[in-house]
Amino acid sequence: MTTKILLGRLKDDAGSQIADGENLFLEKHKWDCGWYWGFGYVGNARCHFHFNSLLYIKNSKNEVLTNASQLFADTKITDDEWWVIRDLFVQAYALQKAAEVYRIGGHQTTLEGTTDLIRSPDKAKALNDDLERVLEAAWAYTCKAINK
Repeated sequence: MTTKILLGRLKDDAGSQIADGENLFLEKHKWDCGWYWGFGYVGNARCHFHFNSLLYIKNSKNEVLTNASQLFADTKITDDEWWVIRDLFVQAYALQKAAEVYRIGGHQTTLEGTTDLIRSPDKAKALNDDLERVLEAAWAYTCKAINK
């Protein structure tokens, strides 16, 4: 089973300041610490960051680069496929945050009776189940795009 796939090589002029000109690999999601999904890990031997960083890379004109052809010098992912991948990851990050709030009952504090009003292990589990489905779809779709 593949646990890492090559997204492509970032353009030197992508304005990313993350890993210009380097091959970037996406790691497969996994259940971590018994309570959350670890996902969106991108990088190589020299760098490590989260996929959501790729959603907001800007060029020298301060324009967000939304297409694979704008970001990557070399990739098998088409612009249309990149939009689907982006969409799935935006959904995943939203579900992750919501599940965290329901698990912990707050965002930065846990003041009993005040910030934990919506704490719900059942809702956290349901959101993590949905998140797993979205992550599986994102992984399968990205693998299909890369291996075509």
